[in-house]
Amino acid sequence: MIAVVGGSGAAACRATPPAAAHPVTVGSSRCSSKSHDCSRSGAVQQPLRRGHVLIAAAAQPPNIDLDALLGELEAPEIDADLATLQAEQGAVFDDAGVVVHYKNDSRAMHALEHTAVVADRSHWGRLRLSGEGRLAFLHGQSTADIQAPQPGSGCDTVFVTAQARTIDLATVLAQGSGLLVLVSPGMKQQVAERLDKHIFPGDQVQLMDVSSKTSMFSVLGPQADAVMQQMQAGGICGAPYGTHTLLSFRGKPVIVVSGGGLSGPGYTLIADESVAADVWRALTSQEGVEPFGADCWEMARVLAGRPKAGAELTEDYNPLEAGLYHACSVTKGCSIGQETINKVHNLSAVKQQLWGLEMEAPCTVGDTVEAPDGTKLGKVTSYIDTPSGQHRALAYLKCKVQGQQLDLEGLRVTVAGARGTVVAPPFLTRSFPEQQQATTAGAAAAGDAAGSGASAAGAAGPSEAELAAQQAQQEKEAAEEQRRAEKLAAMQARLAAFQEQQQADA
Repeated sequence: MIAVVGGSGAAACRATPPAAAHPVTVGSSRCSSKSHDCSRSGAVQQPLRRGHVLIAAAAQPPNIDLDALLGELEAPEIDADLATLQAEQGAVFDDAGVVVHYKNDSRAMHALEHTAVVADRSHWGRLRLSGEGRLAFLHGQSTADIQAPQPGSGCDTVFVTAQARTIDLATVLAQGSGLLVLVSPGMKQQVAERLDKHIFPGDQVQLMDVSSKTSMFSVLGPQADAVMQQMQAGGICGAPYGTHTLLSFRGKPVIVVSGGGLSGPGYTLIADESVAADVWRALTSQEGVEPFGADCWEMARVLAGRPKAGAELTEDYNPLEAGLYHACSVTKGCSIGQETINKVHNLSAVKQQLWGLEMEAPCTVGDTVEAPDGTKLGKVTSYIDTPSGQHRALAYLKCKVQGQQLDLEGLRVTVAGARGTVVAPPFLTRSFPEQQQATTAGAAAAGDAAGSGASAAGAAGPSEAELAAQQAQQEKEAAEEQRRAEKLAAMQARLAAFQEQQQADA
């Protein structure tokens, strides 16, 4: 279904098209089946069909740069094919053209648990950063360590305010000479404007919105691997989260990513808009696979515990409170909000945490969550009812009493008179990755050793190493001051040019 045209990273796909229903010999002047036409050189001229799978068998260039591809894509003149196909599948659209549901919520939620579903996430934003300074720039603008990612790798990161208050959870894909940043629905403009505001000419960074040029689908569920294997993208199965490769569908680029945006097995496909309908058809036509609308995605999101921009991700909370340790680094160095995040971590100052609630009756967003003794623990931020009758919610709850950290899992609570139980959603993380923990522990031990050594040295004065360190620090501060001065000069130049243009227009 999808042929490999290029990819990078440890898990780049090496899959080949499946055997056709009739054997075809490639590389000779004859075909053993009259149902296929072959050229004299042996190249297959007609696509091969196997059930619902259409295999593009034409040869493709061996190496394709994602950055160049996205820059060359043009938005199609007609954007109705995918919507027409989805309408035939029973889709009900909202005013923005997003599929709310396919009149199949019960089947879809059952498939999420037992087989597989496909969600159209094309309304999520896709921003491309290119230029020599892209890594350092995004590294300084978000919480993850993006200083030197391996091509073909990816990770989650959080955009935060200067006070480390959450804005959005994003996924970053590094390939070729560009970064692709996937942001939440409704957040594309805000994130793009924020990034653009901090880009200066000297940064050597270009920002482009490629959302309209591509479609994005996620495959979720226990049989997601089987779906990808049927698509001949099985090489990505089992790869670390964020690993991605560049494949081809009918000669058009498709990025296949390990991870579907929620917890559990999942994959994401980002396809050229011109073949989006065919990719969607190939995915949803597989046995046991159900299309997944926005209503079902919201149910799955709350069940998984993924925090949502505007609900769990607001200026009331920081990434550690939101359970996004996996998307943060305390060893990365200077970045927006980094000082606050480090301080909260080092002082164990997380006073509230995001948790799930299994309720016995409905509740609403904003309801107060109370402990058995009536103490107010927090408030509900998201709530859903499932077709099977589950009442589930997300809530920020106080997790410290008199300075002591509490494990709230299993605690019985009351919300608007209804009883419930605190549960740990699978998407959330409460600690940093092991490698980062080892680094921070080593730094702390080194600090303790340095402290004891300094007291023993007493009045002996600074050593040569200390003097060298002081000089290096001074040089670093001077370089930073120069960088700030250059940015200020650039801003002043832009302002002067703008004022001149305004005067000329007047």
